[in-house]
Amino acid sequence: MVTQDQNHSKSNPVIRFFSSVRLAIFLLITLAITSIIGTVLPQQEPLQFYERYGPNLFKIIKALHLYDTYHSWWYVTLLVLFAINLVVCTFKRLPITLRLYKRDNLDISLDKLKHMRILKQVILPKNISTEQVISEFKEAVGGSISEKPLKNGKIVLSEKGKWSYWGLYILHGSILVIFAGALVGILLGFKGSVTLLEGEATNHCIQDVTGKPIPLGFTIKCNKFTLSYYRNGTPKDYRSDLSIIDHGRVVIHKVLRVNHPITYKGITIYQASYQAIPRITIKIVASDGQQKILQVPAFERITWPQEHVALGIMRYLPDVHGVPAAQLWWADDSGQPPVAIWLLQGEQRELRRTNNIYRLSLLGVTERYMTGLEVKKDPGVWLVWIGCSLLLAGFLIVFWASHRRIWLWVGEENGKKIAILAGTANKNKLRFERDFETLSEKISYFSGGEK
Repeated sequence: MVTQDQNHSKSNPVIRFFSSVRLAIFLLITLAITSIIGTVLPQQEPLQFYERYGPNLFKIIKALHLYDTYHSWWYVTLLVLFAINLVVCTFKRLPITLRLYKRDNLDISLDKLKHMRILKQVILPKNISTEQVISEFKEAVGGSISEKPLKNGKIVLSEKGKWSYWGLYILHGSILVIFAGALVGILLGFKGSVTLLEGEATNHCIQDVTGKPIPLGFTIKCNKFTLSYYRNGTPKDYRSDLSIIDHGRVVIHKVLRVNHPITYKGITIYQASYQAIPRITIKIVASDGQQKILQVPAFERITWPQEHVALGIMRYLPDVHGVPAAQLWWADDSGQPPVAIWLLQGEQRELRRTNNIYRLSLLGVTERYMTGLEVKKDPGVWLVWIGCSLLLAGFLIVFWASHRRIWLWVGEENGKKIAILAGTANKNKLRFERDFETLSEKISYFSGGEK
């Protein structure tokens, strides 16, 4: 029977559009393709990173926000459209499910029972009572049992798994919960980075994509950074001794390691990277007899006023053939442009300028370490986990749980006492037929071999 609501949904173009299977397939394919792009293309890198793909592709990446696919407006729109499609399809199917669930399966005629595919008829001796057969049936099948008189006898129904009709709704609901968790993470979460020297502290992180500072609501302090090496000089392990300070009080003091994050107030801190910050000692001997030993820290401009020289560190490598190396920039008043020069510890380099010749030596290096932390907040992660659990439960119900019904009618027909056993299952039918055969053998036991 077609209800008035179903007629309305068929005539309403909006409902018809959003309940369309074609729309669902289109959205699934589009989401799959864009998710592949978001997986293959590096995400949340600075925009300059994507210039390597060429000017034309860079314009597309920038215009479509492919550098942050999963947070782009069009990806969120696809998720919302798919969620609407799922909700409309679910509610459109709901009246049918409710009718199936509320249907009285005991209300069945004897003729319909006899025409079922899975059927067993047994002629019972007169001395076997109806209640004796029914008692054996109830003990064997279990489940929800109901019975009533029917045409010179009594019919009994064993019903299991009627609730399995709701498995599809658990499945649909789980997808919506996962989407909701993803949207909460997109709208209320963030991902950023923090770099700290030993002894430094900060109460904010820098968002990866925009570069904007995001307040954390507490302070992270790096007390110490430790780096260990293999025998061949390859870094083995690095860890940060961190303090989490909230309202002037240390609430967490813990050593942060790779794959061992710290979580506080819903914000998770990961050990991501490190950087050696050098302070080099160089000796400069000029051909005019002047000489100078300078301490050159990273990120600073150092001058030698007597020679009108300025220099700084451009690049530092802690291990080049077993010794440290540094690239310096050099500027002076010779009228020549600034130059870059590499220094290797233990070797002397000569720099010729218009007014002078300089011999430079790298005497030594002291290192401080800057720890790189990844900071992430995703308030929707628990919704995603709940949704995944419901998704698994929904799949188990949809594919394995079945609605099983077995009827037993015992009564008089044509002067004989007959037991009619019939059943049906909407899933896992081979298993049901084996169980039905076992049950029919127990009922046949009362016949004494007469069928």
